[in-house]
Amino acid sequence: MQVDRLLARLSLIAAPFALLLGATPAAAQDAGEPVPSEPLPMFKAVCLGGGARLTRKVASEASFTVLPDPARRALGKVIPKTPADAQRADTALAGQVPNRMYQIGAGALYLLVPSATATPDAPLADSCMVLWQSSGDDDYLAARKVILPNEDSVPMYQRPASKPNGFIFATSVTGQSRLTLATYGGWIVLRTSTETPPADPQ
Repeated sequence: MQVDRLLARLSLIAAPFALLLGATPAAAQDAGEPVPSEPLPMFKAVCLGGGARLTRKVASEASFTVLPDPARRALGKVIPKTPADAQRADTALAGQVPNRMYQIGAGALYLLVPSATATPDAPLADSCMVLWQSSGDDDYLAARKVILPNEDSVPMYQRPASKPNGFIFATSVTGQSRLTLATYGGWIVLRTSTETPPADPQ
């Protein structure tokens, strides 16, 4: 049910974009607030808030194949739930990321919205994600604060600049929502997904 509700909320993203191809101004106005053009406000509005309006002026549908290797590697790193597993995780494959993807503006900023229930072959299908090329340490620290808001400071060994490949992983769980951050090769991805509670012991 939690996944179904998430998909229902996020349908506000893809559907208005399609609607705007031939929409009247009044219909576009009813579709919701425009999607922010910066990564963190976008993640908060769309993935945590559940909806925003895409327009041709700011967004265009994109293919997974346009992503450079470091961006795909960053996506692969947000699939696991632990740092050790993320360290070993491979590059994400197109089949693992069937999400609808939009390029925001003309730069290296992408919004990925849920397309289906997650499966072992498509573990990111139910996730909302924002992927972008980092502008530096401040960019990373701000993204990390979304995942770990109560963290007082970030030691150097937990920063991308301290790693040869720039890989860092962080995750947190609140209720049934998991937030995950991964960096690789100068790219950052933020992911929100549903955390399935453990089964009651019999």
